[in-house]
Amino acid sequence: MKRIVAGILSFLMLFLFVGCAKGVSQAEYDALKSELDHLKENSSEISSADISTPEPEKKPAPAGKFDEEAVLSKLEVTKYSYSTKYWHYAFLVIKNNSEFDLNISAEMKFYNDGNLVGASSTSQEAVEAGTETILWTMPDEAFTDIEYTLEAQEESIYECVISDLSYETTSAKKKEIVSVTNNGTEAAEFVAGYALFFEGDTLVDFDDAYFTDDDSEIKPGKTITEELECSKNYDSVKIYFTGRRY
Repeated sequence: MKRIVAGILSFLMLFLFVGCAKGVSQAEYDALKSELDHLKENSSEISSADISTPEPEKKPAPAGKFDEEAVLSKLEVTKYSYSTKYWHYAFLVIKNNSEFDLNISAEMKFYNDGNLVGASSTSQEAVEAGTETILWTMPDEAFTDIEYTLEAQEESIYECVISDLSYETTSAKKKEIVSVTNNGTEAAEFVAGYALFFEGDTLVDFDDAYFTDDDSEIKPGKTITEELECSKNYDSVKIYFTGRRY
């Protein structure tokens, strides 16, 4: 903008100079001089005009002060588990109904007919407000019940990416073919998908995969496709994603 104004001023000054030499009329001279004076007076306002490109819209900061007890009361938790001949799996699906992006950790205890048979801890960072995540572990012993204790901190290291992602899934023979797209303006890092396969209401299998390129990212506007496999017959699947960026 400064260059444009300077160019106009230079042109008018030159025109006045040449015009005087060639003998323009007094009326023409007065009109051009008036325009030149007007541009000089307003050039500082014009050159300081805001012509920068608008920044991408940012998610508003939470209105309230972080209170762990209040945040934990807003987390919705669903427990799942299943066992094979050799392995045992335990899952906590957590919906973050708070207004804060969170780092969530869980201490889990496993019981078999009332007897404590194992314990484990797990965590997940960059759990975006309003989204679901999954925490999982593999106890050594068969179990019939899970007890857990959660802790939550406001996320201060990573940016959340889940709201930037969308996915489509196609059922094939004993697998889901899943395509994940980054709809955001920045790369999403370490995106992983977790599939819980059900027959009726019974969890029968689990699989996970990273949805990333050679840089461990999904670039803006890009789509990455992977397979999530099931060794059993199933009639429904629930898929959860994790990811982050610095």
